Amino acid sequence: MEYQYWFSNLKVSQGIKHRLLEEFGNAREIYYGIDKLQEHCLNQERSFYIEEKDFLALKQGKEQWNLGKEWGSFEELGINFVTLEQESYPNRLKYLSDAPYGLYYLGELPKEDLPCVSIVGARGRSAYGSEVAKRLGRLLGEQEIAVISGMARGIDSDAHWGALEGKGKTYAVLGCGVDVCYPAQNRYLYDKILEQGGIISEYPPGTQPLPRYFPVRNRIISGLSSAVVVIEAREKSGSLITADYAMEQGKDVYALPGPITASLSCGCNRLISQGAGILWSLEEFVKTLSKGEQSDSISLSFRKNLLEKEELLVYSLLDFCPTGIGTLAEKTSIPLGSLLLLLESLVQKGFIKEEVPNFFTRTL
Repeated sequence: MEYQYWFSNLKVSQGIKHRLLEEFGNAREIYYGIDKLQEHCLNQERSFYIEEKDFLALKQGKEQWNLGKEWGSFEELGINFVTLEQESYPNRLKYLSDAPYGLYYLGELPKEDLPCVSIVGARGRSAYGSEVAKRLGRLLGEQEIAVISGMARGIDSDAHWGALEGKGKTYAVLGCGVDVCYPAQNRYLYDKILEQGGIISEYPPGTQPLPRYFPVRNRIISGLSSAVVVIEAREKSGSLITADYAMEQGKDVYALPGPITASLSCGCNRLISQGAGILWSLEEFVKTLSKGEQSDSISLSFRKNLLEKEELLVYSLLDFCPTGIGTLAEKTSIPLGSLLLLLESLVQKGFIKEEVPNFFTRTL
């Protein structure tokens, strides 16, 4: 574990960490292989290549790190730690392309067999938004559906409190170390969450909250959930980042509609216009979730709205039986070169697949 703790603390991107793991297998092998990495990694003719700045970060990260001392100091903190190398790492995150290598947590992680819903929204919410978030959190808690949020002021805090009142599980994903309560005025909430759930972060203990950490942590909030609910969001709200991550991860997105004259409803109304589910009844929403009847059509509708016009045209001409590229060219009158690029884009986005060369079918 001391090698995994060292690797988790390295100042390189998650993408670089994933590539190193694929190449060397585990953190221990990476640690002892760093001295031999220079020729291997910096040679652009090799299949595995990283930039010099990343290699220097690896090298300095080893030279400036005392394995035994650092791991011993961490163990004294009483903070739990799990990595991609362990079976106990959450399956909901494991297959994300940008999954955090390491997770630190106090309390517990969400149980794999427990449904989870993320509730996010504005810090400066209205009384109406606050009541909806708290009530939804309470209803979910009563149905043993865990609530995940970011413990920020406003909607996040309301959702956590609602889950706690409903005697349910709730989990806070922080943009700082799990031993740093942010915002500080949420200390009582922080302590109550530990009694009925857990505090989670990808950032090492002691990491202070910086603005750049919060958008990134939102992928974990959505990744741990089967659905994301946005309650009040301005046009450029951070909650919309969580919704974007959810869409990319294939999760259902719901939004609370509001007056078109209210700035707090602008982000939610836009999500609905793009195909997000409408949160029109809290009881019906919870009933649907508790029965395991989440609608794939909502997620698909939301994703389809993000296709370009010509991509949507090509997609609409395909079904679940293979269609040849020649047929598509005749029906669309799109030049062959452009058509190939559109098909490649749809394949990469996961909407279609090439069954046999030049014959395509829908996957969604």
